[in-house]
Amino acid sequence: MAKTNYWSWKDSELKAFMEDNGIKLETWSRKEAIALIMAFTGEAEIHTDNTGSKELFKDIQKKVDLPKLMLTRVIFHSTSEQDLPYVPVGHQGLAFYIPREVEVDVPDYILNSCIKDAVEERMMPITEMNGDIRWIKRKVQRFPYSIVKPSFPADEL
Repeated sequence: MAKTNYWSWKDSELKAFMEDNGIKLETWSRKEAIALIMAFTGEAEIHTDNTGSKELFKDIQKKVDLPKLMLTRVIFHSTSEQDLPYVPVGHQGLAFYIPREVEVDVPDYILNSCIKDAVEERMMPITEMNGDIRWIKRKVQRFPYSIVKPSFPADEL
């Protein structure tokens, strides 16, 4: 997943973002501010292995009244050989690359606002009773997926 480089932001930009989103710190710490912003935007790596980032997210969630991040475990399916090995998703200026044919935990806000809305029209053949074939347009999901585990809080990881 592509992430925003908050380290390149000025302190004033970080403080403005935090103020706009109701994130508060008792004493200013650039490192902690960036960690809080990453948790708020969902960019904190909360489902990686042995990196300590899951604990970082739990600590941040205790400090800031963040809504609980809900995840859904899904598998994105390939529909043809020309498909990319990942699903490209963009949300509020952030880019995510979600791998296909692998179980992944996807935030519900990404699944509900981006993936479900991604549809395309495909031509489908319909065979009539007399054997004639006619073509109709059908809307289908652009990125088909199966739900492995429905919505659960991120702190259950």
